[in-house]
Amino acid sequence: MKFYSTLSDGKISGVNIGAEMTIGEYLEFLPNILDNNPYQRKKVSSSGKTYDLLRADLIKGCVIPPIILGITEQHEAELRPMIERVSKNEDDEKAWDKIKEVVKKAVGDNDVIILDGLQRSLTMKGIEDDYPDHIGEAEYQGFLKNKIRVEFYAGLSKPGILYRMLTLNTGQTPMTFRHQLEILYYDYIDNKDLPEGITVLKETDDARARGERKYKFSDVIDMFYAYTTGSPMPFNRQALVSELRELDFLEDFSDAADRDDMRALLLLYSKLITKAGGLAGEWRAPTEDEGGPTRPFAPNLTSTLSRTQPMTGFGAECKRMLKTGSIENLDELNDMVDQLSFGGEVEGALNEMLIILDQIAKKAKRIGDAQRIYFQLVFRALFQPESDCRFDLSACWLKAQENYELLHA
Repeated sequence: MKFYSTLSDGKISGVNIGAEMTIGEYLEFLPNILDNNPYQRKKVSSSGKTYDLLRADLIKGCVIPPIILGITEQHEAELRPMIERVSKNEDDEKAWDKIKEVVKKAVGDNDVIILDGLQRSLTMKGIEDDYPDHIGEAEYQGFLKNKIRVEFYAGLSKPGILYRMLTLNTGQTPMTFRHQLEILYYDYIDNKDLPEGITVLKETDDARARGERKYKFSDVIDMFYAYTTGSPMPFNRQALVSELRELDFLEDFSDAADRDDMRALLLLYSKLITKAGGLAGEWRAPTEDEGGPTRPFAPNLTSTLSRTQPMTGFGAECKRMLKTGSIENLDELNDMVDQLSFGGEVEGALNEMLIILDQIAKKAKRIGDAQRIYFQLVFRALFQPESDCRFDLSACWLKAQENYELLHA
């Protein structure tokens, strides 16, 4: 490995060191670092022309964009004094030499994570795995001797790693918007801190959010965003860019108060779903042949309330109630959830809910946004002190429809 460049990164208080190495050198430590980054996406499908071309080009010795790696926090104590020195004087060669020594040591100890270039790395690993069955000796040895450029970020805090992953995501297979959001809010929810039975699943998890008390992390983020903004409208790409521009990732990112609010909001909403689902009992959405809509919103009440539209409506209404003084804190809503009940027949009320949602879907230009607004009005009918159907899971659906139609008259 030969170092060729050193730069100080003023945004995230770290340094960037450029290095040149052979693919063979890279493959010596690559298998040991593939699982080091919990924020990283899983391998995407490598079938198709793009990865077939990349594979063939790598064997021929093409020059690819640098692989971006990060040095893990185990070496922070050694790096921080040197990084502070070069941030004040980029010509401090002794400090840079010490940083390079730590980088070499981190590589040797496998204390490295991939920030950008996972798919390129996996393609190289795939070529190695195919030897000797699908690639000849001469081709393989030539492949190992081909050189690549690697950039090491050293001294990054966890927020700095997340920030760099977001800003570096310009490869052949972009991250999904959902995964970008999860990276931004990665540290806000940890399953170890949640009560038993509640699980939040990220896009990198293999499991799917099915069943009671299982939630997609992106939906929880959506609900929290609705809570912070007071609007059920979704977190869009423009908002994400704004967050990246405005947040000081070293000081304000993943603020403890925000983490507590997100957790409290999730636990409160999970309690609401459990309560309402229990009261609904065995109710199931009727099929079209049974008089139900062509496409029911969800098969039962638990599934209905577990979708992002009601979650964001709930988050937005919680914020509105706090602003108007209807409640002083989220804890007050815990007692209100305990008072929920069906004032009338369960089946008739919930079948009516499906019909209302179907009618909204047929008329709305943006169905998801319209449903978010409707569900906010549902929760307003359930919890607002002056509501004439407060705590009544039978009457809230029609009351919300009346208010929705007044808004869109």
